[in-house]
Amino acid sequence: MATLVLQAAGAAIGGLFGPVGAILGGAVGAMAGYAIDQTLFGQNIEGPRLSDLSVQRSEEGTPIARVYGRARLAGQVIWATRFQEVKHEEGGKAGPTITTYSYYANFAVGICEGPISRIGRVWADGELIDLADLHHRVYLGGETQAADSLIEAKQGAIGAPAYRGTAMVVFERMPVGDFGNRLPQLAFEVFRPVGGVEDEIRAVVIIPGASEFAYDPLPVYTSRGPGRRVTINRHVDGARTDWEASIDELQSLCPNLGRAALAVSWFGDDLRAGHCTVSPRVEDHLTITSPTTWRVAGLNRSAARAVSRIDDRPAFGGTPSDASVIRAIRDLKARGIAVTFYPFLMMDIPAENELPHPWWDAIQPAYPWRGEITASIAPGRVGTPDQTAAAATEIASFVGTAARTDFSVSGGAVHYSGPDEWTYRRMVLHAANLCKAAGGVDAFLVGSELRGLTTLRSDASTYPFVAALRALAADVRVILPTAKITYAADWSEYFGHQPADGSGDVHFHLDPLWADDAIDAIGIDSYVPLSDWRDGYDHLDAAESESGRDVDYLRANIAGGEGFDWYYASDADRLAQVRSAITDGGAGKPWVFRYKDLVNWWSNQHFDRPGGVEASTATAWTPKSKPIWFTEIGCAAIDKGANEPNIFPDPKVGGARLPHFSNGSRDPLMQERFLTAVLGYWDPASPDFVATNNPASDVYLGRMVDPARSYVWSWDARPFPAFPQLTDVWSDGGNWETGHWLNGRLGDLTTIRLVERILRDYGFEPYRIGDLDGSVDGFVIARLGSARQALQGLAEALGFEAAEAGDVVRFVRRGLPRLALTPADLVEEGEQPLLVIRRAQETELPAELAFGFIDGASDYRDRVVASRRLEAAGHRQATLSTGIVTDDALAVALADQRLQEIWDGRETVSLALTDRRLAIEPADVVTLLRPDGPTSFRVTKVEDGLARRIEGRTVDPFGAPVPAGSLTGGTPEWSADPGPPDVVVLDLPSLTGTEAVAARIAVFADPWPGPFGISIGSEAAGFPLRQIAPQAATLGSIAAAVPPGPVGRWDLATTLDVAMPVGALAGLPDEAVLNGRNLAAIGNAADGFEVIQFRAAELVGDGQWRVSGLLRGQGGTSDLAARGHAGGARFVLIDVATRLLDLAPAELGLTRALRVGPLAIAYDPDRFATQDFTVAGRWLLPFAPVHLRGRRDAAGDVALTWIRQTRTGGDSWDVVEVPLGEAAEAYRVDLLEGATLRASFDTPVPALGLSAGDLAAALSAPDAAFTVRVRQLSATAGPGIATEIVVHG
Repeated sequence: MATLVLQAAGAAIGGLFGPVGAILGGAVGAMAGYAIDQTLFGQNIEGPRLSDLSVQRSEEGTPIARVYGRARLAGQVIWATRFQEVKHEEGGKAGPTITTYSYYANFAVGICEGPISRIGRVWADGELIDLADLHHRVYLGGETQAADSLIEAKQGAIGAPAYRGTAMVVFERMPVGDFGNRLPQLAFEVFRPVGGVEDEIRAVVIIPGASEFAYDPLPVYTSRGPGRRVTINRHVDGARTDWEASIDELQSLCPNLGRAALAVSWFGDDLRAGHCTVSPRVEDHLTITSPTTWRVAGLNRSAARAVSRIDDRPAFGGTPSDASVIRAIRDLKARGIAVTFYPFLMMDIPAENELPHPWWDAIQPAYPWRGEITASIAPGRVGTPDQTAAAATEIASFVGTAARTDFSVSGGAVHYSGPDEWTYRRMVLHAANLCKAAGGVDAFLVGSELRGLTTLRSDASTYPFVAALRALAADVRVILPTAKITYAADWSEYFGHQPADGSGDVHFHLDPLWADDAIDAIGIDSYVPLSDWRDGYDHLDAAESESGRDVDYLRANIAGGEGFDWYYASDADRLAQVRSAITDGGAGKPWVFRYKDLVNWWSNQHFDRPGGVEASTATAWTPKSKPIWFTEIGCAAIDKGANEPNIFPDPKVGGARLPHFSNGSRDPLMQERFLTAVLGYWDPASPDFVATNNPASDVYLGRMVDPARSYVWSWDARPFPAFPQLTDVWSDGGNWETGHWLNGRLGDLTTIRLVERILRDYGFEPYRIGDLDGSVDGFVIARLGSARQALQGLAEALGFEAAEAGDVVRFVRRGLPRLALTPADLVEEGEQPLLVIRRAQETELPAELAFGFIDGASDYRDRVVASRRLEAAGHRQATLSTGIVTDDALAVALADQRLQEIWDGRETVSLALTDRRLAIEPADVVTLLRPDGPTSFRVTKVEDGLARRIEGRTVDPFGAPVPAGSLTGGTPEWSADPGPPDVVVLDLPSLTGTEAVAARIAVFADPWPGPFGISIGSEAAGFPLRQIAPQAATLGSIAAAVPPGPVGRWDLATTLDVAMPVGALAGLPDEAVLNGRNLAAIGNAADGFEVIQFRAAELVGDGQWRVSGLLRGQGGTSDLAARGHAGGARFVLIDVATRLLDLAPAELGLTRALRVGPLAIAYDPDRFATQDFTVAGRWLLPFAPVHLRGRRDAAGDVALTWIRQTRTGGDSWDVVEVPLGEAAEAYRVDLLEGATLRASFDTPVPALGLSAGDLAAALSAPDAAFTVRVRQLSATAGPGIATEIVVHG
C-alpha cells in the first residue's frame, strides 16, 4: 500500500516548514493536524520567542525582529559615541561655587527589519517620552536609505554604515541625566502594514469627532491656572496636535490616498422644514482658549448656541472653528491631498423635546437623520402640504434668502452682511467662502442625504428643493470657479422618486440637478446592502457562500441580490426570506427600480412616469455624461454589518439599532471584507476588476464610477488609541467598537493578509489561501527561522490549517470546506471495520489552556490568559504562546475557542471511501450522515491504497468564527505637554543668615516635564543657562484679603484660604515651626513678600487649603505684616524646591530678563516663560527697630528711644545683645506732619532727644502732632525698614 498523499506532503510541507518537514514526510501529514494532536495531550505550542524583544541590548549577532502590523520593540544599540560631558558652575561671587556635570549621548538603535511605515509612541525606562523634545532622526529601513549625517560625520563618509533594510532611530545629544547618566531602555511602537484594503483606499471622509478644534494643525490651549496650561487638541506623543498625528497615520497607512472630504457640521433643530434653523454651535460657553478662540460665521463662543447635553456632557462636538478649518484645508493641500469640502448637517434634537413629529403622531425622536427633514406634515399623511404651494413656502423658509453677494472674505475670515437668518443657504455659502479663504478646494458638496426635502413637491412634478440645490450650485460655482461641485444623494434617493402612495408615479426628480452645468458628478452616499446573512446554515445565502464575510460573496451582491434581483415586500417576508423579483411589467426596464443597477441608470435615457405612464420626452439627463462619485461608502465593524451598511451604532446618527439579524458584536473583519469587495469591484487597478462592471464613458475621459473618488467613511481627526479610549475626554468613544471608523482598524492584520505576507517574505510557493477568519493588531517574529516556526502557533491560535492539495499547500479555515458523506460512500477494506470511532480519556485532555499574547491595548505588555474547563476530570494544562498583538478580550475568546476545539476533537474517526469521493483532502470538514445522528470530523490524514482511507478528529462544524473581542486595557497615556511655567521671583530677607544673595525663584508647571533651565540675559547677548530647577515649587493664591497681623506672637485670629490645585500642605507641632519649619511667602513682586510660618493646614475642598496658626512678619517683614495683603496674593511654600536665585551682587537693582523652560528642549517661545524682574536686595536692609518710645514732657521736649534688631546671628539666647549686623551703628530719624517730611536726624545710638526749640523750628507749630519714623542705616543698602509712632501735641 502506497502513501502517495503523504509523500507529497514531504515535498510541499517540507518546503514550507524546513527540512524537518521533508524528513517526517508522510508521518507528519498536515501541519495543523500535528499541532492539534500535540495540544490534545497537554503539550505546548510555542511561537516565535518574545523574551528578547522587551530589553534593549547591544550584542553582536543578535537576530533582527520582523514585525507585521504594529508592535512594541526594544531594539539593539548598533552605534554610539562616548558620552559628551558638559560642565556647569553655579554660585561663586561671595559664596561657594557648585560644579555640576551633564552628560549627553549620541547613539543609534536598530529596531527591526524594514521597511516600516512609522514610529508611534516611545518609552524610556518604561515611561512615555515625546520624541519631539529630542534631537532625533527616524530611518524606516528601506533598501536605499542613506547613512545618517551624524554617523557619517563621526565615522567618515566611506566607513559610515547606512544599515539598509533595518529600521532605526538615531539620537543626537540626548540628555541622560534623568536616566542616571546611562542610556535608557528604549522601546518603540512600530507600524508595518502588510498591504490590503489600505492600498486600495484613495479617498476618505475626515470627521472632527466630538471636538471644536480637532481640525487645527496648531496647538490650542486652555488654562487651569498659572503654569497649568492644557493643550486641548493634543492627546498623543510624537506630534504637536491630534490633527497632525491622525493625518500622519492616515498617510502612512494608505499610500495611495489622494483625496479627503472634510466634514464640517452645522446643526438643525427641527424635522419640519418650515421650523428648522441651521446654525453653528459650541460645546459650552465657558471654555476660554488661546492663542485662537472659537469663532464661526461671525459668532463668538458666548453668542453661539450650545449643543444639547447627555448626562451633563455635550451630545456632539461643536462646529469646528472657522480658522481651524482653513488651516486644515491648507495643511491637507500641502500634504498633496486634494480636499473635498463637505458641509454636514447634524440634527441636534434632544430626547426631551416637544416637537411634533412630521411622519407620525408622536414627538420627534432624539437626534434623527437629516434625511427625515420634510414638510410640517410628511407626504402620505392627512393634511400634508406635499404637492401644494405650501410645501414650496416651507422649503423656502428652510433654504433662506442669504445671497452670494452677502459674503466677503478679508483678513483670512468670512464676513456676512445679509439678512439676520440661520438657514441652509447661509451654511453652504459660508462654507464656500471659507474654502475661498483657504485658497480654494478641489471639490465641494452643496449638501447630502436630504431625501425628505428633495422628494417634496409643490405640484405633481415640481421639486422646489432640487431647484434650490441648483441655485446653490450656481452660486458656489462663482465663489469657487475651479472646484468640482456635486450633491451627495442617499443611495435610496439618487435614482428617482417612486412614492409609495399608489399613484404609480416614477420621477427622476434629481435629473435637473444631475444635468445642471454647475454639477460635475453624480454624488452617491452608497450604503447598499451586500448580504442577507443569518446565523447557521439553513438560510438561502448559505448555499452561495461558506461565510457572510467572503469577499466573492459580497462582491457578487454589488450588482446582484437585494435591490437588484429582488426585494422584501415586508418585514415578515424578510424574516421568512420570501423574496419578490424586481420586474417592470411590459415596460421592460427593471433597472428603473433597481437602486444597485448603476450601469443601466447611467447608460440610458430617463423617462418620468406620471401615474405610471411613461412620458414621451426624456428628462434632461444625458447618458454617460458625468461620472459617479461615491461621496460616502462604508460598513460598520459589526456582526453582519453588510446586511445594512447604513446602520450607525451612534444613537445621535439617525437612531440606534442593529443591522438585520446582527447579534451586535464587534466585527472589524466584516468592515475590511466589505471595503475590499467594493473598492476592488470598481477599480481598474484591482486584479479582480471586470471592465463591464464599470464601463468607460464615450462622453468624457473616464469610467462610470471614478475609483479615485470613492470616499470611505470615516477617518477621525482624533488619533487612535486616544480615541476611542479617552472616554473622559470624548463621550462617543464607546461607539467606536462597532462603528464605521477606520482609525484603529486600518493596519490591522487579517489572517489572510498576514499568512500571505509571511509566505511571501519566506519566498514560499505555491500556496492557496482560502477564506481564513479573524484579524489581529500585530504579529512579531523575534528570530527568523522557518515558515513553520512563524506559522505554527499562529495557525493554532487563529484556527486555520495548512494542508496538501497536490503540489500546493492550501490554508483553510477550520470548519471549511464542509462536505457530506453517506454510508453509501464507505467501503470495507480488508478486515477493518467500516467505521472506527475512538474516544480519548478525559484525563488525557487538558483542563486548562494558557494563551500567551502581547496586549496592544495595555502598552504591549506580555500577557497570559487562561481558559479552564470546570467539569474536566484531569489536571493537564496546555499552553499556546504566540507573537500575536491583540487585546485581552480577544485573547480570552481565542483561548476559550481553542480549548473547546480540543475537547470537540477528543474522538478520532477512521473510514475508507469509494473511488467516487477522491476529492476529499486533508483539513476538509466532513459530516457523515448516520442513522443515529451526524458525525462531523476534520480530515487529518489521507492514505491511498486499495481504497482511500481517511482519518480525522471530530469537530463542531458550526463552531463560532474567530471573535473580535472588545478594545480593553489601560487608559492611553502621553508625555507631559506643559506650557510656559509659572515663575515667581521672591526678593526675600535672609532666611539662614549665610546667603550672599537671598532672593529665591519658584518654578511651577503641571504637568511637570522634568528639570527646568533658568537663564538670565537678553535678546542681544543671549540667554546663558544660569541654574536648574529640578523640582516643582508649591504655589497657590490667597482667596480673600489678609488683614494686618501681630509680629512676635501667634496670630490666632487670621486664617488663609489658599487655592492650590497641585501639591499639599501639612501642619506641624509648635516646636517644629519655631525651629524654622513651614515657611511660606505671601504677597507679590510689586509690593513685596511677607514671610510667614504656619502650624496648621487643612484640606477643605478640591485644591483648597485653610492655613492657620500663623507667625507673621518673619525675617524682618513686619512692615508687610502691618500692611496686609489683597485677595489674589501669591502663596509660595519655601522649601527645597524654592531655590536661591543665582545672581551677582552687581545685578541688584537692575531690570533683568529671565527665561525659564524645560531643560531637555531647545528654546520654544510656546513652552518657555520670559519675563523681566528686578531684585532690590531685601536681605541687605536692616530690620525695623522695635519698642520705639517718645512723648512730650512739660517743657515740650521729646526723648525718643528704641531697640535695634539684627538680620544676622540673632537667634542665640546666650548673648547679652544681638550682633550689630552692619558695618557701623547708625539710625535715621524722620519727622513728618502728615505725608510732609519736616526734618531728618542721624544718630549713632538707639536714642534721640528733641528740644522744644528743635520741634518749633521743624514743625508747623511747636505743639503740633507729628510722626516719628526710625530706620537703621546700612553702609551698602541705605536706610532699612522703618518703625513709626505718632507723638501728640
